[in-house]
Amino acid sequence: MDNTNNKAYWNNYVTYWENRVKETNEGKEKMDPTSDDVILETYYNKLKVEKGDFFLDYGCGSGRLFTIYSKEFGIDNNYFGIDVSGICLEHAQKISRGLEIGKNLKEFDGIHIPFDDDFFDKIICFGVFDVCNQEKVIRELFRVLKVGGVLLITGKNNLYFEDDVAASMAEINARKKEHPNYFTDVHNFTIQLQHHNVKLLETYYFLRRGDFPRNQAVIGGILPDIFYEWAYLMEKTEKYKDSGYKKFSDKYSSVNGDKNGK
Repeated sequence: MDNTNNKAYWNNYVTYWENRVKETNEGKEKMDPTSDDVILETYYNKLKVEKGDFFLDYGCGSGRLFTIYSKEFGIDNNYFGIDVSGICLEHAQKISRGLEIGKNLKEFDGIHIPFDDDFFDKIICFGVFDVCNQEKVIRELFRVLKVGGVLLITGKNNLYFEDDVAASMAEINARKKEHPNYFTDVHNFTIQLQHHNVKLLETYYFLRRGDFPRNQAVIGGILPDIFYEWAYLMEKTEKYKDSGYKKFSDKYSSVNGDKNGK
């Protein structure tokens, strides 16, 4: 079963995820490491959101990022969060102290972003891209981003080290739980971004599972052959080509494809 846009699945998932994040923020040891709010804030800050910027939190979940955003800007009309789960948005509404779901928090189908072209100055897709229909979502993200706007995405690479047991077990267990888990062919993806005239501002490659929560990245330079996670900071240029993307992701990694019956 593909639960990518399964609203019932994500409605039931929210409490589990909130508990994982809470445990991570409290410093409890987890076999399955999750980035805490310090790491989330670190990468949010790379967007350099300014007062007046229209900001999109893609896959906002229960409003984890809004707490960070509001420390600087309070509650304003420039933060927008979207998610496939209405239950997540109800949790986010409580955190945001009164934002109405129909106003700044919107439920959507997981692909079609409910905003006009060239609407946002800054967009973040943190810890969400690996559960998306990536080829469709990336086009939508750039559609609603203004020329000169900046987008931050994090995801999982399709080829990680075969001796990275934690990565392998995470992939296998996710499929056993019918949890969507999509891997990006980052080399292919990068070539396509260049073809579409996207400007890569900053690149981060995390070699093994657990490196991201510890913020241990290979920064810039040559794209590594093998690594587990990645983060790209990108700018939509005036020459951006608004056309379709060829397939660059799969629900199985190159490491565990055969093991999962691919």
